[in-house]
Amino acid sequence: MAKLTAQGYELLDSGRYVLEVVEAEAVNEYGPQLRLKLRVAEGKHEGFEFTDYPNRGAEDGVKIGTKAWDIFEACLNQRLAPDEELDTEDLIGKRFEAMVVTKNTGKGNRTEHGTIGPHRPKKAQLQEVPKAAEPGDLEEQFQKIPF
Repeated sequence: MAKLTAQGYELLDSGRYVLEVVEAEAVNEYGPQLRLKLRVAEGKHEGFEFTDYPNRGAEDGVKIGTKAWDIFEACLNQRLAPDEELDTEDLIGKRFEAMVVTKNTGKGNRTEHGTIGPHRPKKAQLQEVPKAAEPGDLEEQFQKIPF
């Protein structure tokens, strides 16, 4: 017999977070779902972990438009084809952004369907490219050279 200690649980404040997939597994206990262990990857709550169960919508796959489909697309950062083979291993270590809210029971957090998207760090976002020199600009620059 094992002795256990009763523990409470912490909840993450509702808001938009960058989440990293720590574990991913297809389960069928309450219908076809993914069991995702998620960790907040950035910000003041970095390191906070919770488990989410997105619906897959199909016993042996992931149906288009389900929460699980959105997570695969966000983590893989690409549009998926309807007959594409998906592997939960491909989710591990990947990041996505989503709105996190408290579950209806008040006893945990979950990602909100419809708010899930790829994580694009600011460093990787497109930056404005400097304007190319016009032919007239070069003549001005050559006139300023003292020789």
